[in-house]
Amino acid sequence: MLKLEARPEPSKLMSIASPLLALAITVVIGTLLFIALGKDPVRGLQVFFVEPVKSAYALSELAMKATPLLLIALGLAVCFRPMCGTSAPKASS
Repeated sequence: MLKLEARPEPSKLMSIASPLLALAITVVIGTLLFIALGKDPVRGLQVFFVEPVKSAYALSELAMKATPLLLIALGLAVCFRPMCGTSAPKASS
């Protein structure tokens, strides 16, 4: 029978490789989807990865759209910290 055990320390290789692997899988699946839709995959990936950082105007648009998401992420990071408590009252027994 298999037994799950916690590692003594996280793998340094996987802490670097896992985001890169996730990006590679995303690009491959995106390419397959563009091919399935009959669109140019290089142009599609260019629109997602290159266009948002191509000019000052594009960077300002990216910052304008990313700011609310960053604020939400910061709020959630604060709320989900351990020992932070919850907003719900405790149940009475």
